Amino acid sequence: MLVLSDDDLKKCLAEEEFSIHPYPAEQAFNAHSIDLRLGSTLLKYLPQTIRLGNAGVETREIDMDVEGEYVLAPGEFILGTTLEEVAISERFAGRIDTKGNIARVGIQAHNGDGHIDPGFRGHITLEITNMQKDVFIRLIPGIYICQLFVYPLSSPSKKPYKGKYYGQVKPTPYRP
Repeated sequence: MLVLSDDDLKKCLAEEEFSIHPYPAEQAFNAHSIDLRLGSTLLKYLPQTIRLGNAGVETREIDMDVEGEYVLAPGEFILGTTLEEVAISERFAGRIDTKGNIARVGIQAHNGDGHIDPGFRGHITLEITNMQKDVFIRLIPGIYICQLFVYPLSSPSKKPYKGKYYGQVKPTPYRP
């Protein structure tokens, strides 16, 4: 699978093949990815039984701008979002992965759903899990938490994404 290099990422951003707002700082560019930051809003599922296929889920929003941080307990799962809004044209697809240094403290930034469809626009919801058994981890808004990889498609998608998560601004919970 062909992945864009740092120079190609910058070129495609300049040509508006995809966009990231705010524009990434130079330090966010890696050899073949762009680091994205953790936004300030988290979404926690309240104790419940979620029936797949049903829309009703109970959540509580946490604003880290007010709290300053969030302490993620061992094994805890919470939804977050990227600080940056990402838009991908129908000619590309993307993928996020946890940054290596973040993974090494036991954080997983996505739960197997790291793909970004052609046509997607919005802040990327992160499925954040503390994989540690005995260690609490402080989440701080603005920290680089994941990397975005961008892949060119062999031809433009005829079905660009315009689904239920299109345009999301905050972490978005399960929607059937």
